[in-house]
This record gives sequence, structure tokens and C-alpha cells, in this order.
Amino acid sequence: MDFAIGLARCPGTCGEWVQGARKGIPFLLDCPIDRFSEAKVALNMHATGWDLPLGKLKSLQVLELLKEDLGLPALSGKVEFLQQLPEGKGMASSTADITAVVAAALIALGEAPVPDRLAHFALRIEPSDSVMFPGITEIEHVHRHNHRVLGPAVPALFLALDWGGAIDTKVFNARPGLAEHYRFNEAEITRAYTLAREGIEQTDLEKLAVAGTISARCNLDINMKSQFEPFLSWVLQKGGLGVVTAHSGTLLAGVFPIDDFPSSEIRKNLRLEVNQQFTPAYLDIFNSHSGGIVVPKKEKTENTG
Repeated sequence: MDFAIGLARCPGTCGEWVQGARKGIPFLLDCPIDRFSEAKVALNMHATGWDLPLGKLKSLQVLELLKEDLGLPALSGKVEFLQQLPEGKGMASSTADITAVVAAALIALGEAPVPDRLAHFALRIEPSDSVMFPGITEIEHVHRHNHRVLGPAVPALFLALDWGGAIDTKVFNARPGLAEHYRFNEAEITRAYTLAREGIEQTDLEKLAVAGTISARCNLDINMKSQFEPFLSWVLQKGGLGVVTAHSGTLLAGVFPIDDFPSSEIRKNLRLEVNQQFTPAYLDIFNSHSGGIVVPKKEKTENTG
């Protein structure tokens, strides 16, 4: 094989249902959505050097790790992103990029993009989300890197917004006071985790949304979102069940039963009202997603609301 092309898509997240620490070990439960990083990797087995879009340093790092692990001194290629996620909002953009790129490269090499292997690559670069696994997955994203698939995603609609800015995952996880914050909130996070597990096992979105709200409120003392309480009240008034947040990002989202908002017109009106009342810098509506790597049938797709 001289040249080969691989294509892979990895979902992003609407933050995390729960994030905190258990006995001092940080962990999170991702909230995968139908927004993606999609990478096309064209490999050359007889050259060196990589051609990537500007700023995709972490994708370059994972390709170098793959090259090293496979013992291939001559491996190069070009990376194109057919879909991308907003950066710095807490939508797992870095993890999704890294995962999509290494999965596409493995596919090009004729190897299976096994989730455990993808997670191993991502976690060598930075604290990472668990979007490479199917369903909702608990992961110790900083230290031990253990993970547990808890069950399939629960159908949900997310009305997501933020008010600008960006947060770097590495910087957040290295900040002073984070361990103390986790210790202080451990009992509440344990309560949220128990509710989330029940929600996943029982396909009970209300329990998941309550868990998300508990965890999001705990997060406020280290990642303040000034309109949290007014937005939560508005969500509940509109038939929502609670909120979910990006614990190391700027995103905050209302959680709604997907069957209660079936039409595009209803969703459009919801967007118009939240935009008028809260004037966000970013606004979108997502659906929950089953998680895990997708190998697209078509070469070109779009992230759409």
C-alpha cells in the first residue's frame, strides 16, 4: 500500500451531565450530541511531514504518536476537516478532532478504530472526553483514564447558548483550587451521579436533567455563568426539565423532552424567544446522539441545526 484515504466522524458534546471527583479522582459523564468533527486523512507511506489546517496542533501530535506506535519511519499525509465544532465552549472539540483524525488514519491503514485505542491516544495529549465510546460513558479523564459505558444516550433536545469567551481544557484542569472545589462538592456530585445512572438505566430524561442541574450548579463557584438562575427558570417555564453545562467551557443548555418539540417551527420560536430574552453570543439547538465513531458513507456533510 502506497497511498490510502480514511474518513471518520466523531460527535461533540453539550458539556457533561456530571463532572466532579470521587475520592479525589476527577471523572465526567459526557453528553454526546449530533454535532461532529469529521476528518479525511490521505496517507503517503513513502514520505514524511504532515499537511494540516492552521492551528490543529493536537491533531498533528496524535498523528506523530500513531506513527511512533506503529514504528513507521516513513508516513505522511494530508488532513482535511469536513466538519468542525466550535472551540473553547466545552463541546469536546479537541477530543473530537483528535479522535476523528486518528480514527481516519487507522481506517486508511486498514485497522479498526477501537474506542479503547482511540481514548488511549487522546488521553496522552490532554484530559479528554469520552466521545469515542458509544452511549453515555463515565471516564476518569485526568489521572487513571478508566472508563465505563453506562448505557445508551437518552433522547433529548438541547437549547444551547453562551455569552462569549473561551476556556482551555488543559488550563482549567491545572488551575489552583480545582481539587478543593471537587472535595467541597463531592456529596452533591455523588447525588447527581446516582440520579444520572438511574436516568440512563430507566431512560428517564427528567432524572438525567436533574442530575445535570445539580452538577451545573456545583460548577458555578469555579466557572461562573451569571445568567444561570434566570435561564434555568425560563427553561422550566417552557417545559424543559433542567440544564446541562460545559464544566470546563462556556456552554449552558436547557434540556427538553424531544417529543414535546417535534416541529422546526416550534424550535424556531424557542430560539427566537431565548435570543430576545438572553442575547447570547452563541445559540444552537442539538439532539442527543448515540456517541462513538461514525464512518460516513458520504464524503461531504454539514453541521446543521
